[in-house]
Amino acid sequence: MQDDLAILISSSGKSPNMVNAAREAHNLGIKVVTMTGFAPDNSLKLLGDLNLWVDSRSYNIVESVHAFWLAAVCDLIIGKSEYGVSE
Repeated sequence: MQDDLAILISSSGKSPNMVNAAREAHNLGIKVVTMTGFAPDNSLKLLGDLNLWVDSRSYNIVESVHAFWLAAVCDLIIGKSEYGVSE
């Protein structure tokens, strides 16, 4: 499990399920990446090893930026083998 990674997403960073998942991941030795917005000191962000935070209190803005980031990561992973995307 030391090579595993949990990516946890919550616009507000207050979702009890995501916060509990981050705690459990740490208990299991799994690294945690968070994607949040709203307050810079939100609960989920404080538990992350790597945090991608959007400086906005608008759900639409935060969720749209998260979707963009996820699409970019997928494009890099899939594109590398499918159509030669460079890093």
